[in-house]
Amino acid sequence: MKKYTAIFMAMALSVCAVCSGCSSESSEVVETTQATASTSTTVKTTGQKISINDSTLGEIWITELEGVPINKLNNDNFTTDSNYKYYYENGKLCSTVGIDISSYSGDVDWKAVKESGVDFVIVRLGGRGYGDEGALYTDDKALNYIEDAAKAGLKVGGYFFSQAINTKEAEEEAEYIKDFLGDIKLDYPVAYDWEIIKDDDARTDNVTAEQATACARAFCDKVKELGYTPMLYSPSRELYFKYDLTKLADIDIWYCEYSYTPTFYYQFSMWQYSSTGKVDGIDADVDLNICFTDIANYD
Repeated sequence: MKKYTAIFMAMALSVCAVCSGCSSESSEVVETTQATASTSTTVKTTGQKISINDSTLGEIWITELEGVPINKLNNDNFTTDSNYKYYYENGKLCSTVGIDISSYSGDVDWKAVKESGVDFVIVRLGGRGYGDEGALYTDDKALNYIEDAAKAGLKVGGYFFSQAINTKEAEEEAEYIKDFLGDIKLDYPVAYDWEIIKDDDARTDNVTAEQATACARAFCDKVKELGYTPMLYSPSRELYFKYDLTKLADIDIWYCEYSYTPTFYYQFSMWQYSSTGKVDGIDADVDLNICFTDIANYD
């Protein structure tokens, strides 16, 4: 997946600058208005200020959103061996090991991947190109990856690299996935991977927070209607600054942060913690993931 360029908006969803005036004493439900280039939207918060030391964004204060589930993972319960991360609760393993790949990963020996301890794979199904045209495309290895991974005993999900700038395009992307997969069933979710690029001729640079949220909602609703489990893939900067999570609170989050333990304040069911993993059966570096089965058991 692409790297991200930080997007710091003048009034971000529920985020305030670090200052001596921020406190965490208020629990009264309040409404915060976010200004954007073309519109404004009201975000419901509890009024409680939370200090977070994000590995990418640094130390920030957020205003807690109303109705969005909180991350209750205990970072002391993570363990790491020479290959992967695991999560335990009361001595019981509550996680599965995963990777995500695209055609850039090349040929894969799925039997070796499975034997290395991987439980699931999220396959890039396709995406939307940059520029005015924004043409849809499929990953030319996706179908083979899905079929061969399943034969090797791995659970399979998918993701779509979106560049949607309106809800019509977001729904079109979901429909494109269904047309591509046909009757193929997936064990794990179909993730909406919408990214701010800030280079080349990306289409998403000027999309407002309200539009970005509406696109995510439209894609996930359509994916669910078509029989798949939706998921939202994102790093913290988009989750804190671009999306209104109060409007997406029922959608599972696949969170991206390359760190030893996660710092995201809200609940997520999957965590992408490395882009430089080494996995038997794949020559290229691989994105590594952990899925928390006590939060969402997709099996």
